[in-house]
Amino acid sequence: MATAVAAVLSLLLHALLRPLSGLLPVLAAAGALRDLTGEPWARNLIAGAQALAGAVLAARTAWEALQLATLRAEGAPADPGALLKRFVAAAAAIVAGPALAVRAMDAGNLLSAAVARAGFGAGLPGLPGDLGALAAQVSADALWVPLLLLGGLVLLLLCFLQAMVRTVEMTLAAILAPVMALGFLSGGGTADVWLREVVVLSAAQAVQLLLLDLGAALLAAPSLPGSPAGPLGPFLFVACCWVAWRSPHLLRQFAYRSGAASAAGGAAAVAVRVLTRLPL
Repeated sequence: MATAVAAVLSLLLHALLRPLSGLLPVLAAAGALRDLTGEPWARNLIAGAQALAGAVLAARTAWEALQLATLRAEGAPADPGALLKRFVAAAAAIVAGPALAVRAMDAGNLLSAAVARAGFGAGLPGLPGDLGALAAQVSADALWVPLLLLGGLVLLLLCFLQAMVRTVEMTLAAILAPVMALGFLSGGGTADVWLREVVVLSAAQAVQLLLLDLGAALLAAPSLPGSPAGPLGPFLFVACCWVAWRSPHLLRQFAYRSGAASAAGGAAAVAVRVLTRLPL
């Protein structure tokens, strides 16, 4: 029985680890963000969103300018410079928002490709062909190991589907960028939310590849004597796949609970000051 289980486990590990040296670049290429904004329907939607956002921006700016003029006529303090800064920031974001989303896609693809080529799993490209010794470490009643590996493969498929979902989400972000840019009129708001989402979506693929590389190393790389990475390798592999599947949610929580929003707002404020050349 033990021999049969070891043979089955060895066969599964062979099937999983034989293409391991080229698996991550393949995943990086297959899960890369696709730029769909060049499609005719996407261009039409972006143009419509920009026209709508431009009309709303003009109407709201005119209304606020009228209010400022009324306040100044009554002798109340008014700051037209602040309105001008917010108007310039919103107008620039309406025009450049879709292109910024495309550049974020390109940056995310470059980062994920760099992670896939880095080879963080030491010794993975030169794995020995015979994995019988690794399979022999598993006892005869450890039928859960093939199930764990199957669960890991299911999570890998889910990560791939997440990459396809991110392409759709980034396309939606590019289409909605002009509308979300109107948040600059209120000091940030929806514009900050949009920027955080774009950063998270563009970085998620690289983080998932890093976690999958870590899981492969824990499963197959040689471990020190007495290290838990040997007997717990399949468990740690599935754990890494689980965290990789959950990583977009974790990144989003980090972006919302850290200082990312303040940093984004500060960068936008600096850009507006440079564009308007107004005194700080």
